[in-house]
Amino acid sequence: MIIIAVDPGERRVGFAVCDAEEMIASPLKIETVRSTAEAIRIIEESVEETGAERIVIGYPRNMNGKPGPKAKESEEIMQKLREYGYDAVLFDERLTTAEAERSLKDANLSRKQRTSHLDAIAAQRILASYLASAR
Repeated sequence: MIIIAVDPGERRVGFAVCDAEEMIASPLKIETVRSTAEAIRIIEESVEETGAERIVIGYPRNMNGKPGPKAKESEEIMQKLREYGYDAVLFDERLTTAEAERSLKDANLSRKQRTSHLDAIAAQRILASYLASAR
């Protein structure tokens, strides 16, 4: 099954996709958005482009496990996608952005280069964790 992961943010949405065997999560792209409605539209387009059968949406939680301040947006995205008939699930994204930032720094990328890759790498981390938990 092809699965797409989404890391929704205020200005950008990062995407990652896995192979049909659900073994390898790869960064896909980053899209700039101005609203939740625009993010949903772009997610739908990305699902159609990739042929994804499931959407894994990053769900921001605080370190104590409670939903973080941006969790409501992820919940809204999931609900809308489900209303449209998509198989959408939330998945804990704690520390994925920090891990992505660290790996990009370790690759000696400039701040500008890191910004242009960060959200897709974070989505990749979300998807890799999701795939590992499903095994």
